[in-house]
Amino acid sequence: MKYKMIVLMLTAFLAIFGQVVSANNSLTLIADYATFYIPSEATTYVEIYYSLYRHQLGFVDSEQDESGYAGVLVSANVFNEAGETVDSASTYFLSKAENGVGQDDETIRLFDYLPIKMMPGNYRVDISAIDDVSKNIGKTSLLVTVPDYNGEQLISSDLQLAYDIHDIPEDSPVANSRLVKEGRMVVPNPTGFYQAGVDSVIYVYSELYGLASAISESEEFAVNYTVKDISGNDVFDYGVMKYQKPGNSAVLANMLNISTLKPGKYFLFMKVKDEVADQRTMATRRFALVGSSAAEAAPSEDDVQLMVDIAWYHLSEAEKIRVGDLSPAGKVNLIRQFWRDRDDDPSTPENPVYDEAVIRFKYANDNFSTQSDKQNGWHTARGRVYITYGPYDERWEEIMTGKSYPYIKWEYYRLEGGCMFVFVNDFVAGAVDYRLVHSTHPREKYDPRWEGILEDGEDQGGDWRSPGDEDF
Repeated sequence: MKYKMIVLMLTAFLAIFGQVVSANNSLTLIADYATFYIPSEATTYVEIYYSLYRHQLGFVDSEQDESGYAGVLVSANVFNEAGETVDSASTYFLSKAENGVGQDDETIRLFDYLPIKMMPGNYRVDISAIDDVSKNIGKTSLLVTVPDYNGEQLISSDLQLAYDIHDIPEDSPVANSRLVKEGRMVVPNPTGFYQAGVDSVIYVYSELYGLASAISESEEFAVNYTVKDISGNDVFDYGVMKYQKPGNSAVLANMLNISTLKPGKYFLFMKVKDEVADQRTMATRRFALVGSSAAEAAPSEDDVQLMVDIAWYHLSEAEKIRVGDLSPAGKVNLIRQFWRDRDDDPSTPENPVYDEAVIRFKYANDNFSTQSDKQNGWHTARGRVYITYGPYDERWEEIMTGKSYPYIKWEYYRLEGGCMFVFVNDFVAGAVDYRLVHSTHPREKYDPRWEGILEDGEDQGGDWRSPGDEDF
């Protein structure tokens, strides 16, 4: 696995004064979640797992040991479907750069978990990370579904993708105990993306609940992992694995070979069968292989289109026209060069600008898609705004009754000195999605009479202050 990890230090922050080294960029906060159940407590926990790039943090140089220290406060606010705050959680961690080495290394990422106890239901979780030194902020949001595990039937936790899983010897010291699950160090992959030609395996962690009590010591249950493409076609079958029942619950931690998969988007399926009790359960997780210089020279048509889609809202109008006139190979070369030109350090395999673009694209598809396959969210009005300008600072949602239409308002405090975007779900959008009706951004649609749309559904016109991508 070609990555570097610095585990998070969870000890108290040292009161050290010295030279302040400020990060140059806002924080790139990458997050995902998985739900797990503790039968003995009849409690469900949502594990928010996230990563940050260490070079984006501000460091304080220690006069005692010549090392650099960075501190980050990570917070999560939980909202129910009515938009009401129902819970919150936070954690504070440190990162130490021995003798100041590696503070500016863009390949080093920090990983951690933030667990929250939650009842079954649907939620939105807003997550923020604040650098203690530079005060730079990273924000993201997750739509979380918490299942009801409190039953007697066989059921699986969510599948959790990881960069690495390995056993921790008993009594072995670890720098971050939250990365340890059931005696294993689990380094999460919150992006769900792997690099073709570099990452040859993926690690997956899950837990089973409700296994029937074993009649004999040799009683087993069967597990089968398969991979399907986004069209539902079978791509790879890892065969049936059998495990002896350890009790009514079990932990599954496996390494799966993905070296033969081509770049593209996939679904990982895990099917479990308790043969004696004749019970079955299934879990699935999306992941993707992103092309690299080591990947095949001739990407598929779908791969090329995905590359174009991820870059689309970042391209100039001239570049969009040019892309349309190029052959598939020409499109690949243009897009690759486009991201290289925006890489501050092309000598490293990491490109934070591209990584952020992929994260926004994935978030848009996961949260704004109107189709069941979750592939068109980037193409919606909210998807375009999110990909173009990044996560919003505040969000308001009004679900009106009677003659009024529901609307969502996003506030950006530092974009163009502060601006907002208003999206309305009315008959013009087919009542399945929200369309942008007003913004105070200088290059977006401006219509101060937007509130009239909420009453009668008629667009008031407005002024497009620059060409948009609504018709793409």
